[in-house]
Amino acid sequence: MTQDAQPNSTTTRVITPAEARVRREPACVVVVAGAQLGLEARVDDNPLVIGRAEDCGLALSDSSVSRRHCRIVRDGDGYTVEDLGSTNHTFVNGEQITKFGLRDGDRLRVGHCELKFFGEGSAEATYHRELLNHAVFDGLTGFYNRRQSREMLEHAFDRGRREPGRLRVMILDLDHFKKVNDVHGHLAGDRVLAGFSAVVKECLTSEMVGGRLGGEEFMVFSQVTNHDDFLALAEKIRSELQATALPIDEGKSLNLTVSIGLAAQTPEMRATAELLRIADQALYDAKAKGRNRVVDAANPPPA
Repeated sequence: MTQDAQPNSTTTRVITPAEARVRREPACVVVVAGAQLGLEARVDDNPLVIGRAEDCGLALSDSSVSRRHCRIVRDGDGYTVEDLGSTNHTFVNGEQITKFGLRDGDRLRVGHCELKFFGEGSAEATYHRELLNHAVFDGLTGFYNRRQSREMLEHAFDRGRREPGRLRVMILDLDHFKKVNDVHGHLAGDRVLAGFSAVVKECLTSEMVGGRLGGEEFMVFSQVTNHDDFLALAEKIRSELQATALPIDEGKSLNLTVSIGLAAQTPEMRATAELLRIADQALYDAKAKGRNRVVDAANPPPA
């Protein structure tokens, strides 16, 4: 007697809401206007504090933002934003709030900063990140573009007024770059710029900001690096580039050099234009002295 074949048994397991959350893109808040455009913070089971203090989960370097301005907390399967007694209040979709249940796509105003909330698994979040990338970054080099890097420098300069002597900037310019375009073509020039950018990025630390000002001119600034270390960084970039063959075509490469001018914010400065003018003059001195060198505005070379 044969035993009837038993059907394959399958076990159906119900995914709990907590497990489902893990599998989806987490909720997040993104800066959509201002100098920190594109800055993003994820929201999980721990409260996300938004404010000017550096230890906030989303730290906004704007004087209109309180040190601990507001926070976003998980509330069941949703999220709630709560004002923390801020000076300039918290707004959601244009309305002042003390506590508000957030929905996907809600816009928050924290001081002068505009933020957008994306719920878990938001399809709009990915699309929005792509738009922000195009608005914030230079497509060729991956550095911040001119507008964004200048805005970020403005905010760093404002903070430097409260903490003098911390902001330092360098302007970098590839030597004889025009010849690359003239002799090898603009495609080769683009490859050189991309290669140079990769060299610079390898030298930078996470707290430094790099931007492309235009053409072959770049900017790097920092608010936490001391003077000697920043000068050493500039020299490292110069020497690393000199030792690097930048590919321009299959089997072809070029060795280029860079000139760099450094300047530091001082209490007497009233605008970033002064800081950049001094860094530009140091760059001009580096070019005039033969290129492939670093000139510090605080210690200019002898005439």
